[in-house]
Formats: sequence, C-alpha cells, structure tokens
Amino acid sequence: MKNLRLPIYLLNNDKYEGVINYPVIKINFLSPSISFDGIDYLIFTSKNGVRAINKLTDKWKNFPSLAIGKATAKEIEKLGGIVEFVSSNAYGDEFAKEINKKYKNKKFLFLRAKEIISNIKEIFDKSDNSLREIIVYETVCAKLDKFIKKPAIVIFTSPSTVKCFSKINDFENILPIAIGNKTKNALLEFTKNSILTPQNPYIKECVLLAKNVKLR
Repeated sequence: MKNLRLPIYLLNNDKYEGVINYPVIKINFLSPSISFDGIDYLIFTSKNGVRAINKLTDKWKNFPSLAIGKATAKEIEKLGGIVEFVSSNAYGDEFAKEINKKYKNKKFLFLRAKEIISNIKEIFDKSDNSLREIIVYETVCAKLDKFIKKPAIVIFTSPSTVKCFSKINDFENILPIAIGNKTKNALLEFTKNSILTPQNPYIKECVLLAKNVKLR
C-alpha cells in the first residue's frame, strides 16, 4: 500500500492545508421581511444562514440560537449571537428530532436556504412545538472557466455541489468523497466510482479522509 498522492479539491471556499478550493456554488443572500414576534429560539443549519440574517438585522442576537454543529455554533458566537444548543448529530432530520425531544411548546424561527435536503418542517409539524421558516439565502451554480486536474480526489459537501460540478466536469478519473448519505445518493446518479464517506458528516473529516486514502 502507498499513500495516494493526488490533488484534493474541495468544492467551496473553506480553507484547509493541502486542499485546492474549487467553488462550484455561490451564495446569494436575500432580503426577506423578518419578524421575531413570539419567537423563543432561532434555528440554524449552516453558517450561511447566520451570515445572511446578520446582514439583515442585529435583532437576531437577542434570541438564543440552536446550531446544527460546531462550525455553525462558532459562526453564531463570532457574529455576537447566543448559542443555546449544539446538536450532537449533523443531519438536519436528527437535529430536528433532538430539538423536539429537548423543548416542548416553544416557537422556533428557522432561517434557511431556499433549497434544503432535510425534513425539518415535517418533523416539527408532528410535535408540540411550532416552526416558522424564512428563506434568507439561496445556493446557485458558479461559473468557472477552468477544469480540475485529473486524476483527483474531490470532496462533495452537498447535493448542490454534485449538480453544479456536473455542469463543468465529468466524473471520470476522480475519487469522490461525499460528506453524507444524501450527497452520496446524488453522486450515484452521475458515477459508478466508489464513493467514500467520513464517519461523521463534517468537512474537516472529509479532508482528513482524503489525506489518508490509500491506493493499491
């Protein structure tokens, strides 16, 4: 066995040593009308949701926030918000179940992307809690004028990155790493290559997995 010495591409702008950024998606922050009336808690499932509301108003900082993971929690704290709870699971559906198990008869505001892959609203509809959603940002495909250098390891962080990557590159001669099962399922529509997934759905773990892949 020997270490696989291939370039590692990450399909966003997060910086990691030894990793090439290839941002196939971009974030458009939106300007919806925001009301916090009657809200007990805010819900964030990404750093971009935090950044989006912070561009609109400072009032969100007066409400305790529930974060899907440590990275989102750090962004909340960085921008001056209050972190009340951090999920032990980075999947949206499990996050929603944790919230509904921990809190009863509360009102939540979910500041979200235009397209999401979890069933958070449906899970809340079956609980004693109420959930209001406001779309504060959208993910769109970026226009890139260069191709990746193959063979390569490519880290896909969402089904959206799979879709947008497919508009620019094919999937020949790449080793794909999917951050989670829904991203893996999206990849299966485009490639028959073996798809690796980390034990936990975090970008940092995807990068670690990429750096430790071995090839016969």
